[in-house]
Amino acid sequence: MSTYPTSPRAAFLQWCTTHAEIFATHAEEIGLTPAQGAAFASQLTKTDGAVQSQDVAKQVQQAATITVDACVASLKTMAGDAVRSIRAFAELQPDPTEIYTLAQIPPPAAPSPVPPPAQPMNLTVTLDATTGSVTLRWKCTNPPSGGGTAYIIKRKLPGQSEFSFVGVSGKKEFVDETLIAGPDWVQYTVQGQRADVPGPVSPVFTVNFGQAPDGIATATVSTGGGYVSAGTGGINAADAALVEAIVNSKGNTNGRKTAISRKR
Repeated sequence: MSTYPTSPRAAFLQWCTTHAEIFATHAEEIGLTPAQGAAFASQLTKTDGAVQSQDVAKQVQQAATITVDACVASLKTMAGDAVRSIRAFAELQPDPTEIYTLAQIPPPAAPSPVPPPAQPMNLTVTLDATTGSVTLRWKCTNPPSGGGTAYIIKRKLPGQSEFSFVGVSGKKEFVDETLIAGPDWVQYTVQGQRADVPGPVSPVFTVNFGQAPDGIATATVSTGGGYVSAGTGGINAADAALVEAIVNSKGNTNGRKTAISRKR
């Protein structure tokens, strides 16, 4: 253990303060010269003064820093206001370039086109065994600057040659409450749209309805001609109102099927 603390500084100064009077008063009794005791006390006083001056300087520096930061922030606001005013004035002139050149301010850059919405992928469907409604959910990784994307949902029933519009959603989810029980299958597509820029259409999403030997309504979900697994047997409409059938929108040809409840 050290005879005296060297850090933190406050602990060392406290030790020196405690021993300064002892060193000065009992110098010869403890093996010091009177000059050593007096010099130690004098140096302690000088050190205390330097520390206090440093503390004051820190406070002054902190205050100065706060003042400088506030001044710079105010100046930035004024600079922004000035640039906006100059640009607004320039755009009203026959030749805006002259104004920008005189003010030594570059003209605003032409906005870069925002990429179209991405292709909706990884579609999922939830069938409500009570109401017969179909809830579609999907994933779509749009560009960072691609806000304001809406999704157009289209549907095709047996006997129809084309997909028809059924609704628009501002989020990656849509509930089709207009599907009437009866058809053996139904197909959906989802397409992102931002202003007048459309994205690629999702793969066709097909739900095939049927009936299991035990009488429970079933459906197999497929894309790209294959089937994907979304669970195992034992699903009963009386036990579960919502049953999800997971669809791989990239297409899966592993040939597996899943049974899901469906109001018939």
